[in-house]
Amino acid sequence: MLERLARISRLLALPLTAVSLAAVGLAGCTAAGPGDAAIEEEGASNVLVDARSVARLAPGERLAVDLRARDVVAHVAFDGLDFSRVDLAFGEGKAPLSEVMAPLFSHPYSPLEAHDGRFVITADPANIPELTADDIAALEAERMIAREHGSRAPAAQPQSINDCVEQTIYFYVDIVINDTVQSVLCAHTIVVCGSTTCDMQTHNGHDYLFCDGQESWTDARATCASQGMSLVTLDDAEEEAWVNRLASAHSTQKWWIGLNDRASEGTFVWDGGDAVSYTNWYADEPNDAGGGEDCAQLNRFYPEPGWNDEPCSLHLRFICESD
Repeated sequence: MLERLARISRLLALPLTAVSLAAVGLAGCTAAGPGDAAIEEEGASNVLVDARSVARLAPGERLAVDLRARDVVAHVAFDGLDFSRVDLAFGEGKAPLSEVMAPLFSHPYSPLEAHDGRFVITADPANIPELTADDIAALEAERMIAREHGSRAPAAQPQSINDCVEQTIYFYVDIVINDTVQSVLCAHTIVVCGSTTCDMQTHNGHDYLFCDGQESWTDARATCASQGMSLVTLDDAEEEAWVNRLASAHSTQKWWIGLNDRASEGTFVWDGGDAVSYTNWYADEPNDAGGGEDCAQLNRFYPEPGWNDEPCSLHLRFICESD
């Protein structure tokens, strides 16, 4: 077994380029050809796993990404990639990438939604240089965070790109192989755009707008106000269940609600001014992970219910409610 893993690891080294991640970014990485020497520079080693990597294998041979190498970032480009011929491995065990990543692929923020058709995996989040120490601490607490940036400026602040924003999603994923658990970090970038359209619904005498254009919390609030409404107030479990069902029918990704503590950290209020008499925070939320998480949303833990706090600058879908 170990000899076979070693042999496959040597094959994997063919498209290896050891360059700084800061230079290549999440959008892609360069690859040395079969006859090229690896370029050794400071930083993590970047391995490109793509259809060409698999095409170089002999019949019946498989490609393995060894997660014991903590200074390696695997860039998986899945356009045309035969997932069934790629394994994730650590210790003496290995399993097909498609099998061990199935929970992630079925997640509302699946890497299969990545706009450039790829995602990255690493055993050490410090290998991704745009993550600050606060981001990594937030990841340890949240297991998932999102950061927004423009195509030429990977920063935490949102930048409009022709009415669209790039949002990079970072997940911890627990890989189980031969009863051994290894946590790895997966990152991929999606594009969220404006052009908001809203679906009107009525419940218990109130009108609701379920708006699928993704906006910051403040812009979403302004959109609601332009219709004489506020971001939704959830007064009890029955109303929340109805809102959740309608929202998830449109998208199982995140939705802004009106709850926020922008004025005073830790003191949450509703956008519409109603007293906070009911809450349904997920376990250990709100936690202001990384600082600056002042606005609440639904579906962070889909399909489990429960609210979460997020940076108000993120672009999410949103729900308005009449007074």
